[in-house]
Amino acid sequence: MDYDTAIAYLDSLVNYERTGLRSQFADEVRLDTIRRLSELLGNPHEQLAAVHIAGSKGKGSVAATVEAIARAGGYHTGLFTSPHIVSPRERIRIDGEIISRDTLVKLVEIVKPAVEQIRAEGTPSPPTFFEVYAAMAFVHFAAEKVDLAILETGLGGRFDATNIVNPVVCAITTLGLDHTEILGDTIEQIAFEKAGIIKPGVPVVVADNPTSAMEVIGKRAAEVAAPLIPAPQVVSSTPPERLPVPDADTPLPRPLQTVVVRRDGEELAVQLALPGAHQAANVATAVGLAEVLSTAGYERIEDEAVLTGARTVKWPARLEIIQARPWVVLDCAHNPQSAQALAEALPGLIEYDKLIIVLGVSADKDAAGIAEALAPITDIAVLTQAAMPRALPVQEFRAETAQYWSEHHAAATTDKALAMAHDVAGPRDCIVVTGSFFVIDEFLQFTGRATV
Repeated sequence: MDYDTAIAYLDSLVNYERTGLRSQFADEVRLDTIRRLSELLGNPHEQLAAVHIAGSKGKGSVAATVEAIARAGGYHTGLFTSPHIVSPRERIRIDGEIISRDTLVKLVEIVKPAVEQIRAEGTPSPPTFFEVYAAMAFVHFAAEKVDLAILETGLGGRFDATNIVNPVVCAITTLGLDHTEILGDTIEQIAFEKAGIIKPGVPVVVADNPTSAMEVIGKRAAEVAAPLIPAPQVVSSTPPERLPVPDADTPLPRPLQTVVVRRDGEELAVQLALPGAHQAANVATAVGLAEVLSTAGYERIEDEAVLTGARTVKWPARLEIIQARPWVVLDCAHNPQSAQALAEALPGLIEYDKLIIVLGVSADKDAAGIAEALAPITDIAVLTQAAMPRALPVQEFRAETAQYWSEHHAAATTDKALAMAHDVAGPRDCIVVTGSFFVIDEFLQFTGRATV
């Protein structure tokens, strides 16, 4: 099997990230399939010491930060996240680096016979893309004998493929109303699904959430005698100085914000490489996880490792500055809450004269809510759609959101949208590419920045 053949096989699997979630998704996806798949592979998940993270917002940032902290402490780490931006290799990382093409091929060769055996057994729910990739991560992390595997849930928690692990510690990040057609349309229902990752006796670190959500999470923790640990309190969050427009093309800076958290009555000032006030809650959750790990056999995760990890963490397409003159910023704000966080953070991050937003969303997202959040900071919106089945057609997007924009245009493809944005942008302006991960993927491919 070569790399293209391996990718083609993965692409042949049911992939709800690309096709969208069907209303019967919750009736089709259970843990039986991933358990059977892992069993045929020798149950590699049972060999892992894991950190398991669920939540509506920030779970990827928390996962990336915890991994960076553990690595700074000298531990051999694995990181499993989703979705990927360009290459599926991004989903599995060892010591911060994405897996190689050769490694992906080997993992597909290992997992494929088990997938085909399950299909031959006549199961009504053969392994999906996400389940297969989770199994590949389990296999690789076990083979690598990682000291710690940090696993981000894909959707929900209770029936997520990652939920067959028995972790050292788990976490629930900030909750919000997302994937309501699957997880429920109240914060309590969503909290119930996320709390499904809580295991008997396993500590759970929980970000600050509404009282009603905390009650649901607390009930689940009490039922299984799992210590519930509130994330450290955020005392203050100080953004970096606003970056001026450079006179010439210079190396791009990595602005650091300072987040002060209080734990056990003491304060810790953390410099964080992920911009935006919304990241304060995420780093607090990561610090809480580090505290639990330091008492669970990972003694080298001390304050120095916490500070180094937070200062050096990299998490692509989260207020990521990739160009100046004009500024180009990537941010995967795919729901109204994330869009609001982008709208609040960007004006304080960099100086610019005019803001042009290139925006495409998936059909199952709250397009109007995203537009309403972004419109107040936007001078020109260029609406578009990614070349994938789940994308909201641009003309529908335009009809749904035209009322919000002071000036807007529509482009049928991402490359046309980017050309339109650059046509109207001056050297002191800012172009933000946001919304769907798939729009950012296409931007990176069109501009030659993609790792495939």
